[in-house]
Amino acid sequence: MIARTHTRLFLSLGLFVLLVGFSVLPAARPLLAQVEDLPAAGVVIAEDSLLRVRGGPGTTFAIVTRLEPGAQVQVLAVSDDGAWYQISAGGTQGWASAEFVRVGVISPSAPAASTAVAGVTPSAAPNAARRADGPAAPVGAVALLAPVTNPTAAVPTATPIVSAEDGTFVLLPTPTPRPAGAQADAQNGAAPLLAVTSAPAVIPTAAPAVGAPAATPDVPTAYPQPARMNVRGGPGTHFAILTSVAGGTPLAITGKTGDSQWYRVSVDGQAEPGWLFAGLTRTAGPMESVAVLAPEDLPQPPAAEAAVSTDAQAVAAPVAAAPVVAAPPPAGGGFFGYGVQAHMLAGETGSALGAINDMGFNWVKQQVEWRLFQPQPGAVGFGDLHGIVSEAGNRGISVLFSVVNAPEWAREPGFDGGVGGPPADPQTYAAFVGGMAGQFCNSALKAIEVWNEQNLHYEWGNKPLDPAEYMRLLAASYAAIKAACPSMLVISGALTPAGSNPPFAVDDFAYLEGMYQNGLANYADGIGAHPSGYNVPAGVGWEQACATIQQTVNSFNGACDTPHHSWSFRSTLEGYRNIMMVYGDGSKRIWPTEFGWAAGGAFDPRYAYANDNSFDEQAAWTVEAYTMMRDWGWVGPAFLWNLNFRVVADGTEKAQWGIVRNDYSPLPVYQALKAMAK
Repeated sequence: MIARTHTRLFLSLGLFVLLVGFSVLPAARPLLAQVEDLPAAGVVIAEDSLLRVRGGPGTTFAIVTRLEPGAQVQVLAVSDDGAWYQISAGGTQGWASAEFVRVGVISPSAPAASTAVAGVTPSAAPNAARRADGPAAPVGAVALLAPVTNPTAAVPTATPIVSAEDGTFVLLPTPTPRPAGAQADAQNGAAPLLAVTSAPAVIPTAAPAVGAPAATPDVPTAYPQPARMNVRGGPGTHFAILTSVAGGTPLAITGKTGDSQWYRVSVDGQAEPGWLFAGLTRTAGPMESVAVLAPEDLPQPPAAEAAVSTDAQAVAAPVAAAPVVAAPPPAGGGFFGYGVQAHMLAGETGSALGAINDMGFNWVKQQVEWRLFQPQPGAVGFGDLHGIVSEAGNRGISVLFSVVNAPEWAREPGFDGGVGGPPADPQTYAAFVGGMAGQFCNSALKAIEVWNEQNLHYEWGNKPLDPAEYMRLLAASYAAIKAACPSMLVISGALTPAGSNPPFAVDDFAYLEGMYQNGLANYADGIGAHPSGYNVPAGVGWEQACATIQQTVNSFNGACDTPHHSWSFRSTLEGYRNIMMVYGDGSKRIWPTEFGWAAGGAFDPRYAYANDNSFDEQAAWTVEAYTMMRDWGWVGPAFLWNLNFRVVADGTEKAQWGIVRNDYSPLPVYQALKAMAK
């Protein structure tokens, strides 16, 4: 389940943009076209999140205050790339991302500028869709200005740079009257002119929080940028963590990888050298002297990694072929559907299905624990499952059962009883799901998911995580299900988004490749996936995730500390699609059997990202996710995690994802999904 996948380690590339020049860039034009003079009125359009105002134009600068959505501000200056505005609000000046400040006329009903207090829920404000591929939509309270004209305003014709005593740089424009044709020139594509206030704009060039050096060091030195950063035993997140260091700690660089993505560094108190991800550091000193280390001089990856790729390329070592079973070819699952996972056992069937009907959804998922329905070898009783399938059929709702957790009699000798796990003999599970398919053939039960998150240790009985072993289970199950009910769709067990952290987790991209190399294309109608959301909006890829979460108040920095596709809903699904295409399985659809955003506060400290997500953000991102999946054309029925765990397990980790309160009254996400065009 998404709610339990906290044992993860993340990897891959990150991107930080360092502003180093002061020339006016063409990229600034769209941001500046709406104004010709500064200062100008503006309004915060950060949806329902508090906007961070920083000491300089970048996410590495310290936060000086936070502003509520709809707060009125005065825009004083703009950074030379157009990405940051210097603003004044409530007597405080600072820098805010231009993406979340709209320059225009404030309506009389807009709230006055104020500084938000941490922990206070911001007031409601008109929503603006936050997307990675475009600016926010206009806010209802703001009408964009025609350019303000002020013939006496001075604009810079040159921007000499001088160093101030405090280490900042001061732009010293040469004031000249604005030419009469300046407005037309800007509209016709000429580089926009930066407006200046009565005093020169002072733009900080270093963030004190990360400890930039006062003087250039004598040796190549790396300065970590996150508040804390892991130092590893080798160049990759599949290596063990040696220690962690505070942001700004100077670490001497003694070598780097050939692609310059990782630095080898010396760390006080560590006998062995450590490794830092270069994308999250700033450097100083004679970097040209850093030696590129030959492959034979690099630490070797852990033995468990030798056979599995961690970057969606081919697995390094061959794996055994999957057993061949007699079964019809997969159907492909060629349709989209609106689904949600619900707990419908123990009397919840009617309430849950009623809510699903009310939202206009047409699919529901129920997880089925095999051990509860066949505690002893022999006869199987499907109990409450009959009521679920019958009532769903009466309401026109299709059902997916996800079958997990072997009974004790079916597990291996000496199994770990503290966690659920697979059977010793795949045929025992195949017989159970085959019996299920036969029992409910031609009913509302349309699909069966074979297991869940088998790349995570406690979902696989704390056994070695082996895609070949899972494929033996899937192949046998596929054959049994199709023999009992040829129309029943078989969905491969959805993997949890994870970095490689053996023996606890295997990177889902790598594990998926291992499944394909053991015959996956032959034994599944749809490919299961669990694209998580964390505190990153649905449309934001992993490369932009860190910069995005830094724009508004956040306490969980996973996307910055360990960049990886797992933090991004979008990147996870697009990565699966790419792998399917590589292995010639592009005609199939991905079935997201769990996805979603925890919101409204963490019920468990392991899920701190729930503290960052408001209920309104949960609503907006979930609607965006469904819309994206529908429009892509290669996603099958998608199941939100979850409907009603605030009802059946309130206060637990699983409840953080629920979309109704503990009395079934709707949360904003429920209302948004009900209103969503389908």
